[in-house]
Amino acid sequence: MTTAAPPAQPEPPFLPPRAVDDRAACTFNHTIDLPGHGTVPGTWDLRAGLDTYLGGVAVAGKRVLDFGATSGFLGFAMEARGAEVVAYDFSGEACWEMVPYPDFERAVIAPEIRNHLRRFEDAYWYAHAALGSRARRAGGSLYEVPAAVGPVDVAVLGNALTRLRDPFRALHSVLRLTRETVVVTEMLPKSLHLLRFLPRRLGLPVFLLPRSDQRIRFDAWWTIAPTTMQELLAILGFGESTVTYHRQSLLGQKRLCYTVVARRTEPTNPEL
Repeated sequence: MTTAAPPAQPEPPFLPPRAVDDRAACTFNHTIDLPGHGTVPGTWDLRAGLDTYLGGVAVAGKRVLDFGATSGFLGFAMEARGAEVVAYDFSGEACWEMVPYPDFERAVIAPEIRNHLRRFEDAYWYAHAALGSRARRAGGSLYEVPAAVGPVDVAVLGNALTRLRDPFRALHSVLRLTRETVVVTEMLPKSLHLLRFLPRRLGLPVFLLPRSDQRIRFDAWWTIAPTTMQELLAILGFGESTVTYHRQSLLGQKRLCYTVVARRTEPTNPEL
């Protein structure tokens, strides 16, 4: 009698799929429609504005990295459009670095953050199974995307950078693997709404810390203006870029976002 070999396990940094049957164990960052489960609500609802969120970039036939994937909506949506998708986010001991305000208690908050990230990952595998997805998920530090993830044609960073202490380092980690195009979308606070009316030559770069009286439970480090984002991408070899503005639903309210689509114009700088 021949015993069937066990299924091959993915090699690091790719994570083996996990069976998640309890939706209550999940946190969905984005509203998503799942076969057999209906509409599952999330903090963001990008379904109606997906094209503008992705900057109109065509992903069919492309290998795409969904960086900061959380519960996976963007990656699954791009897979439905014909992309081969790798989702990447924190895993293991890697997690958000909280802004160290004077009342910051790392020992209390860090386990809470890791639990939050675990619930995102559970939501990802819950949706992955419901959709019959072939996307792969990898994890680790957002500052060190492993070369083993492999080259990608398109990298998508959806509201992924402002919670990082060093967003430039994370960008470099992603873009050294990106051959063609990067899509960066971030929310634009009301204090910077006027920037969208200024020509790029007049739009001064802005890189701001959050106001301490507006901090929330999982704090963002920065507000990054689109002009600043374009400059960062240009340093990393993506010198041809455009900016578009759009409104997306966050907790039922329309919030102004910008999307920078940048094309590679220079090879990766080995000195960075």
